Amino acid sequence: MSGTEVRDVMPWPPRRGVEVEARPALELLIGLSAATVADGPVAETWAAPPSWSAELAEAVAACGESSGEVWLHLLGPALELPAPDARTFVERLGELDALELRRHLVGVHVPAWVTLVGEDALERGATGEPDAVEALLVHPRYYAGRARESLETLLGVGPEETRTRVLSALRLFADEVFAPVEAGLVAMLGAEAEETRRRAGTLAPRDLIAEVTRGYLYEPEPELPRVVLVPHVAARPLLLLCQHRDARVICYPLAEERLDPEAALAERATALGRALGDAKRLRILRRLAAADATLDELAAETGLARSTTHHHLTHLRAGGLVSLRGNARGYWYALRAEGLAEAQRTLEVLRQPPP
Repeated sequence: MSGTEVRDVMPWPPRRGVEVEARPALELLIGLSAATVADGPVAETWAAPPSWSAELAEAVAACGESSGEVWLHLLGPALELPAPDARTFVERLGELDALELRRHLVGVHVPAWVTLVGEDALERGATGEPDAVEALLVHPRYYAGRARESLETLLGVGPEETRTRVLSALRLFADEVFAPVEAGLVAMLGAEAEETRRRAGTLAPRDLIAEVTRGYLYEPEPELPRVVLVPHVAARPLLLLCQHRDARVICYPLAEERLDPEAALAERATALGRALGDAKRLRILRRLAAADATLDELAAETGLARSTTHHHLTHLRAGGLVSLRGNARGYWYALRAEGLAEAQRTLEVLRQPPP
């Protein structure tokens, strides 16, 4: 099929647009998620636990030691509840009915979870029905396979206690960890959002998404007419793909050039070195050189757990070597065509003597 002309006969729906949001509440939630994922905090995050007080650590533990996925399920309320700062968002979140908050946490408003396990199962899980809760916790795909470690603690108590614990953790995190860096982060992310909105005027939605995410080729989902781009610093280099009601929410890491232009080259080189500095990642690259593959296929063929394989793919994407395409119906990884050329240019620049 080499040299075959490709013609897109099914372009993006004409009414589908791309929104860009950079709110304090969004960064707050992504930060707490990054600090509480099962395999440890993201290395680059400003939210790392070493700066936490004993009170904050205890409040977060009361929600689950590895509750990372939980906080991403509150991105929907963060988009719906206007708030000038993170602390105000937490107070407005506290105005939600306790059961409605639990409905957000279990994903009643996440179309992918409704399709996967059924709306009735989610509703019964939100109320705390034991059989329904256990069915959710053991499901291999629900909550990205992390339901037990993320949800078991909160679903083990009633809705009112769940709300109390969630709000306590968020208040302390907002005051102790986020508040000291909030102004700087909000300014940085706001500038990124404005620039992305500007580019949205000249690029097709698919191209804009691919550009800001460095290679995610999003395939539109008919049930999600909205796409919301959310730049973040907290969980770099992770690309977080979420859903809420009628929106696909794509949380993309701020590019190193936006954070510190002078340090961008060094960061790119570090990411490249990290991507190539592991035999298992090289094995994945060799597999992708043969053909595109899903996460399950890569895990099976490399003999690694899905979570471990995903971890390696995150570093390969951060190094610019691997791209991702698809949506909740299925994701495929591929070698990024321009990745090797970019890597070579980075190495050539590093070889040049300093001025």
